[in-house]
Amino acid sequence: MIRKFSVALFGMLLLCGGAAQAQQQAESSAVAAAPPDYARIAAEVGDVRSPYYYPRLLGRYERGDTTLTFEEYRYLYYGYPEQKGYKPLLASPYADSLEQAFGKKTRLEADDFRRVVRFAHEILREEPFSMRDLNALAFAYQMLDEPERAAEQMFKIRRILSTIRATGTGLREDSPWYVIYQRDAEDVLNLLGAQYTKFIIVSRSVEFAPVYNMPDRKNKGYYFDYSEIYKRRPDYLDDRPKQKRRLEINPLYNPRSKQSVLPK
Repeated sequence: MIRKFSVALFGMLLLCGGAAQAQQQAESSAVAAAPPDYARIAAEVGDVRSPYYYPRLLGRYERGDTTLTFEEYRYLYYGYPEQKGYKPLLASPYADSLEQAFGKKTRLEADDFRRVVRFAHEILREEPFSMRDLNALAFAYQMLDEPERAAEQMFKIRRILSTIRATGTGLREDSPWYVIYQRDAEDVLNLLGAQYTKFIIVSRSVEFAPVYNMPDRKNKGYYFDYSEIYKRRPDYLDDRPKQKRRLEINPLYNPRSKQSVLPK
């Protein structure tokens, strides 16, 4: 898949080289590993008097504020399930369009990268911590010769990755890495350069990804906790009409379609 490929590609830029790898490990170890306290986080992000009040934190995040602390990133990432926009079992209607923008040509031009920027921004409005879409955005900005904007997205990816890795060792079922989207587990593995082929269900909320190039041979892979994804019944799926299968991937690319998702 193109989206998975793009994460792996830019993950190489993020983490390649000893210095970058050491920096990411240092960032992860800077915070004591502990599972997220979802009840406390929910109370704080909903309290207008709290320093972690969500609208303020999210505004700083979206503006690219690099002074956000690890603790603030923890409230940002694990506080997002308390927001109305959190729908972890739905894919963005712009996802196919982004893949199309990457996959139609062997050589992409500036206009193609501008389309990637537009579609990635639309996805990130709904899924602001999607590392694969931050990755696509960073790559497009880099190709458009906007290195500062690219670096802003790379900073976010590193912080989100460190936030997830600070929730446990990831090496045991009782010390998993907590994620709020299933695809975040895939992105973590890709950013770490892990070679894996599947996820194995080991409990009601934890899955295990066997990894074939673990740094320590005593460890066989990584564990991920999906409890926040499944703790609520996804009522939003009830109101979603069943769509007939069409040949078109996205109506944006069919000029005869009555529906358009082109960002304005």
